Amino acid sequence: MRQSRTTIVTVATGGMAASMLPLYTISALGPYLVADLGLSRAALGAMVTAAFAVAAIASVIVGRAVDALGARTGLALLFAVVSAALLTASFAPKYVWLLSAIAVAGIAQALANPATNVLIAKQVDQSQRASAIGIKQSGVQLAAFACGVAMPALATAWGWRAGLRFAVLLPVVMLIVLVLWVPPTTASDPSGAWRRWSAPSHWLRWLMGYSLLLGTALAAVNTYLPLYATQRLAMATTAAGAVLAAFGVSGLVARLWWTRIADHQAKVTAVLSYLSAGAAGCTLLVWIAAWTWPAVIWLGAVGIGATATAGNAVSMLAVVRRGEAAGHASAMVSLGFFTGFVLGPASFGALADALDYGPAWIAVAVLFGLSALVSIGIPEGRRLPPRTS
Repeated sequence: MRQSRTTIVTVATGGMAASMLPLYTISALGPYLVADLGLSRAALGAMVTAAFAVAAIASVIVGRAVDALGARTGLALLFAVVSAALLTASFAPKYVWLLSAIAVAGIAQALANPATNVLIAKQVDQSQRASAIGIKQSGVQLAAFACGVAMPALATAWGWRAGLRFAVLLPVVMLIVLVLWVPPTTASDPSGAWRRWSAPSHWLRWLMGYSLLLGTALAAVNTYLPLYATQRLAMATTAAGAVLAAFGVSGLVARLWWTRIADHQAKVTAVLSYLSAGAAGCTLLVWIAAWTWPAVIWLGAVGIGATATAGNAVSMLAVVRRGEAAGHASAMVSLGFFTGFVLGPASFGALADALDYGPAWIAVAVLFGLSALVSIGIPEGRRLPPRTS
């Protein structure tokens, strides 16, 4: 029996938000971690890299696992892993323990899109799936907004460890809601085929390539935007957190807006080139803020949020509309995206340490531009009629 759409979308949105809490808490708390633990910019990025390295590896099997075991089981594991990772990180006595705890959260990140996409495919009517996907993908940006606003304030008052402990509340509450109000979903592949690797299709490989480039660039923005604002623009830590929050708000609206636009296209991925090209231009605004007017960073951050962050949502809509093993296909797209998150933060940090922020931001803009070119080449595959209502 299907549960109400509101409950399903709320749980899916909570799953996406919870899966990204480790990334955004580390980003928002970056200035405090650097000051308290004496970290370099590369070391800060290494925590994000470790989490997404685990996510990329886990994505090889979790998609088939969700298809076999059901979305409810996948989401329960997601919430449990995030809770344990954040709580453990808050008690870490040294950097290596903090790094290890955040890395474990990569399992939850790998589970997020497969589990939530399968949940929506099973529990939401086809006519409402585009809006449901847009809303649940906005959970990522809700996490960015909440962390950007709450983490600096909590860290200033009680320390960064208190911020991490406060973040545990979301996955715990969502786990309770999941257990009490979401019924088990039927398995798409009860045969146990999740244990076997199957190569992605030609269409899926192109979408994975796009996601790789997009993820590499976007991860750098997510991780270093507050630190750049404090170190190069002399912004207060609370103001830098507000920049991340603004990025999150614009991304939230973008995911809702662009999934609706894409759902009316015969080729869902047609809008991806516009999103990536816009993000490339907005990244240059972030760069020039250092030698023009610091307030320009707000335009750049909001612009990247309004474009690049919608790319993954549109990609997931394309996967669900094709209707072929949603868990596996979602995981393969996530594999490309997470691999980008492995490469992006550490590479940006190393480049910024060696050559300063300017060349690093230019590299991010180039990556967004390349993703726009790749998106143009994504084959149409099975052509679907656009939605007209």
